[in-house]
Amino acid sequence: MALIILDPNLEGEAGHHLAYDLAIAKEALARGEPATIIANRRFGARTIEGVRVLPHFTETCYAVRHQDPVTGAFDDFRHFNDLLQAELATLPRGEFRPSDCVLVPTVTENHLAGYVGWMKGFDPLEAPLFLVHLMLPSGYAVEGHGRQAVEDRLRALFYRLADRAAQEPGPEVHLFASGGQHAAEYGALLGRTIPPHPVPIRPEPAPRAGEPPRRALLFAGDVRTDKGIALLPDLGPALATAHPDWTFVAHANTEAAWGEAKAAGERLAALAEDFTNLEVAGGRLSPQAYLALLQGVRIALFPYDPALYRRKSSGVLWEAISLGVPVVVPEGTWLEYEARHWGAGHVAYRAHDPAAIAAAFEAALPRIEELEQASAVAGERYRAANGAAALMDQIAALWVRHKAVSSLVTRPRSMALDLTRLEAGWHRPETVEGRQVRWTAQEPVIAFDWPFDEPWEAELTLLSFFGTEQLQKVTATVGEAPVALDWSRDGRGGRLVLRGPGAGRARPRVELRLRLPYTYRPANDARDLGVLVAGLRVGPTAGEAVTAAERPFARVLAAPAEAGGWPVAPALSGEVLAEADVPCVLAFRLRAGSVPAARGLSLFVNGAPLPLTVSAEPGGSWLATATLPPALLRRAGVAAWDLVQEGGGTGPAPVLLSVGAAGAAGTLTLVAPAEEALSAQAEAEPMAGAVEEAEAAPEDAADTAPVQAPSPEGPQPVAEPAALVEPRIRWDLCAGIGPEEGPFPDLGLPAGVRWIVAREARLVVEAAAEGALPLTLGYRSLLPRQSIRVALNGGPEASLETTAAGLRESGEMVLDLALRPGANELRLGFAGAVREPGSGRELVLLIERIALG
Repeated sequence: MALIILDPNLEGEAGHHLAYDLAIAKEALARGEPATIIANRRFGARTIEGVRVLPHFTETCYAVRHQDPVTGAFDDFRHFNDLLQAELATLPRGEFRPSDCVLVPTVTENHLAGYVGWMKGFDPLEAPLFLVHLMLPSGYAVEGHGRQAVEDRLRALFYRLADRAAQEPGPEVHLFASGGQHAAEYGALLGRTIPPHPVPIRPEPAPRAGEPPRRALLFAGDVRTDKGIALLPDLGPALATAHPDWTFVAHANTEAAWGEAKAAGERLAALAEDFTNLEVAGGRLSPQAYLALLQGVRIALFPYDPALYRRKSSGVLWEAISLGVPVVVPEGTWLEYEARHWGAGHVAYRAHDPAAIAAAFEAALPRIEELEQASAVAGERYRAANGAAALMDQIAALWVRHKAVSSLVTRPRSMALDLTRLEAGWHRPETVEGRQVRWTAQEPVIAFDWPFDEPWEAELTLLSFFGTEQLQKVTATVGEAPVALDWSRDGRGGRLVLRGPGAGRARPRVELRLRLPYTYRPANDARDLGVLVAGLRVGPTAGEAVTAAERPFARVLAAPAEAGGWPVAPALSGEVLAEADVPCVLAFRLRAGSVPAARGLSLFVNGAPLPLTVSAEPGGSWLATATLPPALLRRAGVAAWDLVQEGGGTGPAPVLLSVGAAGAAGTLTLVAPAEEALSAQAEAEPMAGAVEEAEAAPEDAADTAPVQAPSPEGPQPVAEPAALVEPRIRWDLCAGIGPEEGPFPDLGLPAGVRWIVAREARLVVEAAAEGALPLTLGYRSLLPRQSIRVALNGGPEASLETTAAGLRESGEMVLDLALRPGANELRLGFAGAVREPGSGRELVLLIERIALG
């Protein structure tokens, strides 16, 4: 299973989109589910905090193209929905499996119909779980006293039209609304229940000691006119002058702003220099700094435009409620109703001007303790109902059921075809050496059912054929489309393998027609003999049937294009089957016409980026190679690779001609020989067909390094060491810690690193005498800010927190140990882990170095 988040609005690190998407993706990773964010192509990073990001989309759901006052809204509705659906259609269909979950966290009427149209294009039995969050106004109002009204007729119409499409036959599209207010409005508009979803953001209030700080929040986030930034150059100095015992703080990011909003933000920052109790932070704040800003205030002001926020939600308000901070909000808006819904302490103002907001703040001061008490209770209520974990629980309730149903559907599997049932182009069955066989004529037809979207593979076992040229020049078609084929000798006979795309359940019947270049008519025989077939199997393209002797083996998951090859537009995925924990080299051959694009490719294996070496080949094609270290190879021997075009596909799409894999004989020192072997093979015999395996490195080039077995869970009896002077780590007594791995030069990791592979692990330190000693642990973590519980020799627990995020960022922690003579047991408890796909191994923390003293 995998979680795929579709967010065209993620075009930078500002705004709520990155925080929401990351919170959801990291929660999925913590539960062992791979997660990918498909973002706007303007988003620069390929991974962030351990989450893979694929830039792809060109327009956000907030974009405006047509300004005509009569037709502009309709023209935008049609244009952006059509554009989105077209861009979704270019994503490889094979990337979305029935066991996956596809989540759209933010959408407007200008994207919803495009999503629905693309989702309905899946076969219901092959479709992933589809979830859409309705976060923005519906155009339909439901007042607290029950009055309903259409406030934006075109917006309401567009949402209803999209929902009609969602109700048509096909895969189910699950709609959820962001918060109770939007749930009521969308339910009334669409005429059915639209449940609310938990908000993924639920910050915890910081513990306070002593007198609460007299700090008030004026603004937070990107400067926009609808958020009232234009009022702050007047409001900020007025409040600072009237309340010198209070400090007024604002975060006003002007980097992506323009016009009036940018000018107002810059003016506010300049005015702050004249006041000691007016603080303004600019630019993008780190998540930690932003949280500290909100945790440090006693009350928050929202100078938002009441007309524009009448039905519009605010992530900053949810954060304030979660933190238990009282709020000053415009009257009659979503902000006031949401604060009232959770019971948060709040004061509302009517007029949208600095004087009215300042008066509301003045009115709140005498009641500040009462408002704080109400907000504290509201914060507890909010945090109990929201957060990424609560949202993932809601998703899981549907996901588990969907996966269970999809598991009942027949999936592609290898099966033998009955030779006696084949008709056109075949001679009568006969028996040879006790086996039933059949000769073909010059154009045999193989018909079979393949009601799947996955590519198929047909393998003919040949007992006899008439010369190499007969198989070298054979052609095959399904209808008018050519089919890729390959052949190899097997003793006196051979194997003929044909591969083609699956047409799905709409066209399940495949009629495969072969054409041999010639036949042979024996003396005294009226038959024209083609090839003698002893067996015929049909199944999914190579993968599960690959034996250990054939590994490493690489393949593409998608079917080739009609023109040949696989365009990388904007990404292409496949698998490599290799020996567990043994490094190998991946090689990609690319069409010569896409030279600039070939140099702009990025490679990911199991979500981790790997450097590609691109070089020209004598035949004009290009060869890109990468070394896969053992840490990125699943213990089950299957790793997922993704080729991604840099720039999100703005340039020409490179075309992959073939992919291969070569073993590195268990050591990274044979990378160069393996690449030379690949290049030499390419010159002698270019890769052809859907997948071809590269020549492996010579077996006698190096001895395969033995794989160390994991340590047993319980301590084993060992001989007492002689003359123990310095304390040491007893790895043989440790539990939940894997064997040594490495080196991994691409990650800057030396040999001897170890993974902690259990959330409850044990580290054993042996000492000769009693004494205090620091233990320094250098680590890398796939999860950001992970909490750790530490206890020595059954003593009280202490809590620590990791700071490094990703395998390229190092962290360090120091533990002060009070050791006793003999074995000392250090218990380590972790809050989360990333489950390694395929093996099920939990990757908790990577120990880069460890030192005593």
